[in-house]
Amino acid sequence: MNRACLLLAGLVVVGCDGEEPPVTTAPTSDTDTGEPQILPLDSFPLPEDTAPEIIPDLTPGNFVELRQFGTWNLANASAPWGSVTGTLFVVEYIDAIDTADPVYECKLEYALTGTEVTQNDCPGCDFVMRVTHYLVSGDPSGCHDPDVPQPGAVRDLGYDGSTQKILFDYYGSGVWLPWYDADRTGQLVEFEWEQALGIELPDSADN
Repeated sequence: MNRACLLLAGLVVVGCDGEEPPVTTAPTSDTDTGEPQILPLDSFPLPEDTAPEIIPDLTPGNFVELRQFGTWNLANASAPWGSVTGTLFVVEYIDAIDTADPVYECKLEYALTGTEVTQNDCPGCDFVMRVTHYLVSGDPSGCHDPDVPQPGAVRDLGYDGSTQKILFDYYGSGVWLPWYDADRTGQLVEFEWEQALGIELPDSADN
């Protein structure tokens, strides 16, 4: 029994002592004969769509070009790999860059140091390094990429030679994401990531 049935069961009609309670019948105005009423399709007009068929232009007005690249220098040319030192560069610019007089939205340089993590769960990785990012120059607050390392950030990064990728244990979640294209030659690992992101710049015209 649901809550509504319990409530109705508590409403008992009680008459005077020795008398039967009067029986009343509620009037009804329901004239439904039980037969379904089906309206024809054209029994009432439908509104007509008079909006012009305009396809919106979803092409971004501008692009921010994101690029990260660098190198690792491994302590050993084979396992155990031991440790790593290296450099990471981050550059971002809008649409195009004038190489003669470049103006960057974001330009960072990091020095990298790390030690091998021998016990790890990186699928397919040849080795994993716990890498600390020391900011040498630039300001990360001007960058569009929200995953740009903050000064002193420590990340577990693994190299997978079969796919030629460096993978990132995404903020210690245990989910390893392909992070950089990478290639190892002996003790040198070169890596890079590049992407273009569509953006709309605010109107700079005077109001």
